[in-house]
Amino acid sequence: MQPPDGPDSALDAAYRRTRYEVDAPGGLLVLQIDAPSVGLAELHRQLGVTQSAFLTAWNPRSVPRTAAQNAAALGRLRLRIAELGAEPWPGRGRDPTGAWPAEESLFVPGLEIGIAGALAADFGQNALVYAAADAVPRLLWVSSLAGSDPPAAPGTATSGS
Repeated sequence: MQPPDGPDSALDAAYRRTRYEVDAPGGLLVLQIDAPSVGLAELHRQLGVTQSAFLTAWNPRSVPRTAAQNAAALGRLRLRIAELGAEPWPGRGRDPTGAWPAEESLFVPGLEIGIAGALAADFGQNALVYAAADAVPRLLWVSSLAGSDPPAAPGTATSGS
């Protein structure tokens, strides 16, 4: 899903080639945009959820920040997620070319798309990774999420899921 005015093609390509790594309880889970994930499907099944999101607070609007600024922002995101009653798992977005440093991130099983989009917007992010019941990670541009279904509790489905 792309914003109405379209993303910068280089930025879109960079996000799409990124490896989204999740430190799952059973080991490392690597997600790729638009690639079905058997591991994610199994994780959804085990946890009894039908959706998940991968978010960061690092480098808002793709503008590099200091390590201290990024760590503080990620801590605030982790707290916001915990306040929702969800338990985020650590992860990172890793550029396989090494052109952009890995960004510490959070994977949140059961997080509804409206909440994920609101959090990404609140933390100045261009996009987020979301997987529905089909366990296919998709790149969602935050600007395209305006007007999506109202937030629901983590792990619950909405009419738009």
